[in-house]
Amino acid sequence: MTSAGSPGFAESSGLAESVVQLVSSGDRLVCSLLRPAGEEPCAAIVMCHGAHGRREQFLAFARMLAESGMVVLLPDMHGHGESGGARYHVCMKEWVPDVRASLDWLSAQAFVDPDRLGAFGFSSGGTAVLEAAAVDHRLKALVTLDATVRSVVSPAERYFLLFCSWLGSLKQRWFGSNLHLPLYPLARRAQTAVDPSVHAAVFDDPEMREAYWRYPLPGALDSLIVDTLSRVDRITAPVCVIHGADDKIDPPASAHALFQCLRSEKALHLIPESGHMGHLDPQRELISRLVRDWFVARLPA
Repeated sequence: MTSAGSPGFAESSGLAESVVQLVSSGDRLVCSLLRPAGEEPCAAIVMCHGAHGRREQFLAFARMLAESGMVVLLPDMHGHGESGGARYHVCMKEWVPDVRASLDWLSAQAFVDPDRLGAFGFSSGGTAVLEAAAVDHRLKALVTLDATVRSVVSPAERYFLLFCSWLGSLKQRWFGSNLHLPLYPLARRAQTAVDPSVHAAVFDDPEMREAYWRYPLPGALDSLIVDTLSRVDRITAPVCVIHGADDKIDPPASAHALFQCLRSEKALHLIPESGHMGHLDPQRELISRLVRDWFVARLPA
Protein backbone atom coordinates (compact mmCIF):
# COMPACT_ATOMS: atom_id res chain seq x y z
CA MET A 1 0.00 0.00 0.00
CA THR A 2 1.37 3.42 -0.91
CA SER A 3 1.05 6.71 0.86
CA ALA A 4 -0.75 9.75 -0.46
CA GLY A 5 2.47 11.66 -0.84
CA SER A 6 4.25 9.22 -3.14
CA PRO A 7 1.89 6.92 -5.07
CA GLY A 8 3.60 3.90 -6.60
CA PHE A 9 1.94 3.06 -9.89
CA ALA A 10 1.26 -0.24 -11.60
CA GLU A 11 0.56 -0.14 -15.33
CA SER A 12 -2.74 -1.71 -16.47
CA SER A 13 -4.05 -1.40 -20.05
CA GLY A 14 -1.98 1.75 -20.56
CA LEU A 15 -3.24 3.26 -17.30
CA ALA A 16 -1.35 3.81 -14.06
CA GLU A 17 -3.21 2.43 -11.05
CA SER A 18 -2.26 2.77 -7.39
CA VAL A 19 -3.65 2.83 -3.88
CA VAL A 20 -3.28 6.04 -1.87
CA GLN A 21 -4.24 7.07 1.63
CA LEU A 22 -5.80 10.37 2.66
CA VAL A 23 -6.99 11.72 6.00
CA SER A 24 -10.65 12.72 6.37
CA SER A 25 -12.22 13.79 9.67
CA GLY A 26 -9.20 12.36 11.46
CA ASP A 27 -9.56 8.89 9.94
CA ARG A 28 -7.72 7.06 7.18
CA LEU A 29 -9.37 7.13 3.77
CA VAL A 30 -8.08 4.43 1.39
CA CYS A 31 -8.52 5.18 -2.32
CA SER A 32 -7.76 3.71 -5.71
CA LEU A 33 -6.14 6.19 -8.10
CA LEU A 34 -6.20 5.79 -11.88
CA ARG A 35 -4.12 7.99 -14.17
CA PRO A 36 -4.03 8.15 -17.95
CA ALA A 37 -0.76 8.19 -19.83
CA GLY A 38 0.88 11.59 -20.42
CA GLU A 39 2.34 14.43 -18.41
CA GLU A 40 -0.20 17.21 -18.99
CA PRO A 41 -2.49 18.09 -16.03
CA CYS A 42 -5.84 16.33 -16.50
CA ALA A 43 -9.40 16.74 -15.38
CA ALA A 44 -10.08 14.63 -12.28
CA ILE A 45 -13.15 12.81 -10.97
CA VAL A 46 -14.00 11.67 -7.44
CA MET A 47 -16.09 8.48 -7.73
CA CYS A 48 -18.20 7.51 -4.69
CA HIS A 49 -19.82 4.12 -4.06
CA GLY A 50 -23.10 3.69 -2.18
CA ALA A 51 -24.10 2.49 1.27
CA HIS A 52 -22.40 -0.77 2.26
CA GLY A 53 -20.38 -0.81 -0.97
CA ARG A 54 -16.69 -0.37 -1.68
CA ARG A 55 -14.49 1.24 -4.29
CA GLU A 56 -13.73 -1.94 -6.29
CA GLN A 57 -17.34 -2.07 -7.48
CA PHE A 58 -16.69 0.97 -9.69
CA LEU A 59 -13.24 0.20 -11.04
CA ALA A 60 -14.64 -0.67 -14.49
CA PHE A 61 -16.33 2.75 -14.68
CA ALA A 62 -13.15 4.40 -13.44
CA ARG A 63 -10.98 2.70 -16.06
CA MET A 64 -13.33 3.86 -18.80
CA LEU A 65 -13.01 7.47 -17.61
CA ALA A 66 -9.24 7.20 -17.26
CA GLU A 67 -8.99 5.83 -20.79
CA SER A 68 -10.83 9.01 -21.86
CA GLY A 69 -8.05 11.12 -20.38
CA MET A 70 -9.20 11.76 -16.81
CA VAL A 71 -7.67 11.09 -13.43
CA VAL A 72 -10.09 9.13 -11.21
CA LEU A 73 -9.94 8.81 -7.43
CA LEU A 74 -12.18 6.16 -5.83
CA PRO A 75 -12.32 6.37 -2.04
CA ASP A 76 -13.65 3.72 0.27
CA MET A 77 -16.04 6.04 2.08
CA HIS A 78 -15.94 6.40 5.86
CA GLY A 79 -16.81 3.12 7.58
CA HIS A 80 -16.50 1.06 4.39
CA GLY A 81 -13.91 -1.10 2.65
CA GLU A 82 -10.40 -0.43 3.93
CA SER A 83 -11.12 3.06 5.25
CA GLY A 84 -11.39 4.04 8.89
CA GLY A 85 -14.49 5.06 10.77
CA ALA A 86 -17.30 3.16 12.45
CA ARG A 87 -18.16 0.08 10.39
CA TYR A 88 -21.01 0.52 7.89
CA HIS A 89 -21.98 3.96 9.17
CA VAL A 90 -23.44 6.15 6.41
CA CYS A 91 -23.23 9.64 7.83
CA MET A 92 -23.17 12.68 5.53
CA LYS A 93 -21.29 14.62 8.20
CA GLU A 94 -18.44 12.21 7.40
CA TRP A 95 -19.09 11.37 3.74
CA VAL A 96 -19.24 15.01 2.55
CA PRO A 97 -15.82 15.70 4.16
CA ASP A 98 -14.59 12.53 2.42
CA VAL A 99 -15.50 14.08 -0.94
CA ARG A 100 -13.90 17.40 -0.01
CA ALA A 101 -10.72 15.72 1.31
CA SER A 102 -10.50 13.89 -2.02
CA LEU A 103 -10.78 17.22 -3.86
CA ASP A 104 -8.09 18.71 -1.61
CA TRP A 105 -5.72 15.87 -2.42
CA LEU A 106 -6.39 15.96 -6.15
CA SER A 107 -5.97 19.74 -6.29
CA ALA A 108 -2.48 19.39 -4.80
CA GLN A 109 -1.24 16.94 -7.46
CA ALA A 110 0.84 18.21 -10.39
CA PHE A 111 -0.94 15.80 -12.77
CA VAL A 112 -4.39 17.31 -11.99
CA ASP A 113 -5.87 20.54 -13.33
CA PRO A 114 -7.58 21.95 -10.20
CA ASP A 115 -9.98 23.96 -12.37
CA ARG A 116 -11.42 20.77 -13.90
CA LEU A 117 -12.75 18.72 -10.99
CA GLY A 118 -15.88 16.57 -11.09
CA ALA A 119 -17.64 13.95 -9.02
CA PHE A 120 -19.75 10.85 -9.61
CA GLY A 121 -21.92 9.32 -6.91
CA PHE A 122 -24.08 6.19 -6.77
CA SER A 123 -27.04 5.92 -4.34
CA SER A 124 -25.80 7.32 -1.00
CA GLY A 125 -22.61 8.31 -2.83
CA GLY A 126 -24.92 10.46 -4.96
CA THR A 127 -26.23 12.05 -1.77
CA ALA A 128 -22.66 12.82 -0.74
CA VAL A 129 -21.53 14.43 -4.01
CA LEU A 130 -24.68 16.55 -4.25
CA GLU A 131 -24.29 17.72 -0.65
CA ALA A 132 -20.60 18.45 -1.30
CA ALA A 133 -21.36 20.41 -4.47
CA ALA A 134 -23.88 22.53 -2.57
CA VAL A 135 -21.06 23.88 -0.38
CA ASP A 136 -17.91 23.39 -2.49
CA HIS A 137 -17.89 25.16 -5.83
CA ARG A 138 -14.59 23.63 -6.90
CA LEU A 139 -16.75 20.92 -8.46
CA LYS A 140 -17.39 21.83 -12.10
CA ALA A 141 -19.44 18.78 -13.19
CA LEU A 142 -21.49 16.09 -11.44
CA VAL A 143 -23.10 12.80 -12.39
CA THR A 144 -25.46 10.94 -10.06
CA LEU A 145 -26.61 7.35 -10.55
CA ASP A 146 -29.74 6.22 -8.69
CA ALA A 147 -28.99 8.94 -6.13
CA THR A 148 -30.77 8.99 -2.78
CA VAL A 149 -32.12 12.52 -2.38
CA ARG A 150 -35.17 11.93 -0.18
CA SER A 151 -36.33 9.27 2.25
CA VAL A 152 -36.67 5.80 0.70
CA VAL A 153 -38.92 4.39 3.44
CA SER A 154 -42.64 4.72 4.14
CA PRO A 155 -43.88 7.16 6.82
CA ALA A 156 -44.47 4.28 9.25
CA GLU A 157 -40.98 2.87 8.60
CA ARG A 158 -39.54 6.36 9.00
CA TYR A 159 -41.04 6.78 12.48
CA PHE A 160 -39.87 3.30 13.46
CA LEU A 161 -36.32 4.00 12.28
CA LEU A 162 -36.24 7.39 13.99
CA PHE A 163 -37.39 5.75 17.23
CA CYS A 164 -34.72 3.04 16.90
CA SER A 165 -32.14 5.73 16.16
CA TRP A 166 -33.16 7.57 19.32
CA LEU A 167 -32.71 4.34 21.28
CA GLY A 168 -29.38 3.85 19.51
CA SER A 169 -28.26 7.34 20.54
CA LEU A 170 -29.00 6.48 24.16
CA LYS A 171 -27.09 3.19 23.78
CA GLN A 172 -24.15 5.12 22.31
CA ARG A 173 -24.16 7.53 25.22
CA TRP A 174 -24.38 4.84 27.88
CA PHE A 175 -22.46 1.94 26.37
CA GLY A 176 -20.47 3.45 23.46
CA SER A 177 -22.06 1.31 20.73
CA ASN A 178 -24.90 1.52 18.20
CA LEU A 179 -28.18 -0.31 18.22
CA HIS A 180 -28.03 -2.98 15.49
CA LEU A 181 -31.11 -4.23 13.62
CA PRO A 182 -31.20 -7.55 11.67
CA LEU A 183 -32.56 -6.08 8.42
CA TYR A 184 -30.98 -8.58 6.02
CA PRO A 185 -34.11 -10.74 5.33
CA LEU A 186 -36.20 -7.61 4.70
CA ALA A 187 -33.54 -5.99 2.50
CA ARG A 188 -33.05 -9.15 0.44
CA ARG A 189 -36.75 -9.24 -0.44
CA ALA A 190 -36.53 -5.78 -2.03
CA GLN A 191 -35.84 -5.81 -5.79
CA THR A 192 -32.51 -4.05 -6.22
CA ALA A 193 -31.89 -4.98 -9.87
CA VAL A 194 -33.78 -5.96 -13.01
CA ASP A 195 -31.43 -8.92 -13.50
CA PRO A 196 -32.20 -11.49 -10.76
CA SER A 197 -28.60 -12.75 -10.84
CA VAL A 198 -27.36 -9.24 -10.06
CA HIS A 199 -29.75 -8.96 -7.13
CA ALA A 200 -28.61 -12.35 -5.79
CA ALA A 201 -24.92 -11.44 -6.17
CA VAL A 202 -25.41 -8.14 -4.34
CA PHE A 203 -26.89 -9.81 -1.28
CA ASP A 204 -24.54 -12.79 -1.36
CA ASP A 205 -21.63 -10.35 -0.94
CA PRO A 206 -20.20 -10.95 2.56
CA GLU A 207 -19.93 -7.24 3.38
CA MET A 208 -23.49 -6.52 2.29
CA ARG A 209 -24.68 -9.48 4.34
CA GLU A 210 -22.77 -8.31 7.41
CA ALA A 211 -23.99 -4.72 7.05
CA TYR A 212 -27.67 -5.67 6.87
CA TRP A 213 -27.59 -8.35 9.55
CA ARG A 214 -26.20 -5.73 11.96
CA TYR A 215 -27.62 -2.52 10.53
CA PRO A 216 -26.27 0.28 12.77
CA LEU A 217 -28.61 2.98 14.04
CA PRO A 218 -28.28 5.90 14.17
CA GLY A 219 -25.02 5.26 12.30
CA ALA A 220 -26.55 4.31 8.92
CA LEU A 221 -29.70 6.41 9.13
CA ASP A 222 -28.52 8.76 6.35
CA SER A 223 -28.77 5.90 3.85
CA LEU A 224 -32.55 5.78 4.34
CA ILE A 225 -33.75 9.17 5.57
CA VAL A 226 -32.34 12.27 3.84
CA ASP A 227 -33.56 15.71 2.74
CA THR A 228 -30.94 16.58 0.13
CA LEU A 229 -33.58 18.03 -2.21
CA SER A 230 -33.83 21.06 0.08
CA ARG A 231 -30.23 22.08 -0.72
CA VAL A 232 -29.53 21.14 -4.34
CA ASP A 233 -30.63 24.58 -5.56
CA ARG A 234 -27.27 25.83 -4.23
CA ILE A 235 -25.32 23.71 -6.71
CA THR A 236 -23.68 25.70 -9.51
CA ALA A 237 -22.05 22.80 -11.38
CA PRO A 238 -23.79 21.08 -14.32
CA VAL A 239 -25.52 17.92 -13.09
CA CYS A 240 -26.39 14.79 -15.07
CA VAL A 241 -29.08 12.77 -13.29
CA ILE A 242 -29.11 9.10 -14.34
CA HIS A 243 -31.72 6.83 -12.79
CA GLY A 244 -33.17 3.40 -13.43
CA ALA A 245 -36.70 3.52 -14.83
CA ASP A 246 -37.28 0.23 -12.97
CA ASP A 247 -35.70 1.32 -9.67
CA LYS A 248 -37.86 -0.23 -6.93
CA ILE A 249 -35.68 1.00 -4.05
CA ASP A 250 -35.73 4.69 -4.93
CA PRO A 251 -38.32 5.19 -7.68
CA PRO A 252 -37.85 7.44 -10.73
CA ALA A 253 -40.00 10.09 -9.03
CA SER A 254 -36.92 10.91 -6.95
CA ALA A 255 -34.93 11.62 -10.11
CA HIS A 256 -37.71 13.86 -11.43
CA ALA A 257 -37.81 15.72 -8.10
CA LEU A 258 -34.02 16.20 -8.14
CA PHE A 259 -34.09 17.45 -11.71
CA GLN A 260 -36.85 19.94 -10.89
CA CYS A 261 -35.02 21.31 -7.84
CA LEU A 262 -31.67 21.83 -9.59
CA ARG A 263 -30.99 25.38 -10.80
CA SER A 264 -27.75 24.73 -12.66
CA GLU A 265 -27.30 23.22 -16.14
CA LYS A 266 -28.82 19.77 -15.96
CA ALA A 267 -29.86 16.64 -17.84
CA LEU A 268 -32.10 13.73 -16.88
CA HIS A 269 -31.79 10.17 -18.21
CA LEU A 270 -34.30 7.54 -17.10
CA ILE A 271 -32.83 4.22 -18.18
CA PRO A 272 -35.19 1.36 -19.14
CA GLU A 273 -34.33 -2.17 -17.96
CA SER A 274 -32.30 -0.70 -15.12
CA GLY A 275 -33.02 -0.96 -11.39
CA HIS A 276 -31.24 0.54 -8.40
CA MET A 277 -27.97 -1.14 -9.39
CA GLY A 278 -27.56 0.65 -12.72
CA HIS A 279 -23.81 -0.01 -12.82
CA LEU A 280 -24.49 -3.77 -12.76
CA ASP A 281 -27.82 -4.11 -14.56
CA PRO A 282 -28.28 -4.80 -18.32
CA GLN A 283 -27.90 -1.13 -19.35
CA ARG A 284 -24.55 -0.60 -17.63
CA GLU A 285 -22.70 0.06 -20.91
CA LEU A 286 -25.17 2.79 -21.90
CA ILE A 287 -24.85 4.31 -18.44
CA SER A 288 -21.06 4.26 -18.58
CA ARG A 289 -21.15 6.10 -21.93
CA LEU A 290 -23.49 8.75 -20.54
CA VAL A 291 -21.17 9.26 -17.57
CA ARG A 292 -18.10 9.55 -19.80
CA ASP A 293 -19.72 11.89 -22.31
CA TRP A 294 -20.97 14.28 -19.63
CA PHE A 295 -17.56 14.67 -18.06
CA VAL A 296 -15.70 14.90 -21.38
CA ALA A 297 -18.02 17.68 -22.57
CA ARG A 298 -18.00 19.69 -19.35
CA LEU A 299 -14.40 19.30 -18.25
CA PRO A 300 -12.68 19.97 -21.60
CA ALA A 301 -8.92 20.28 -21.95
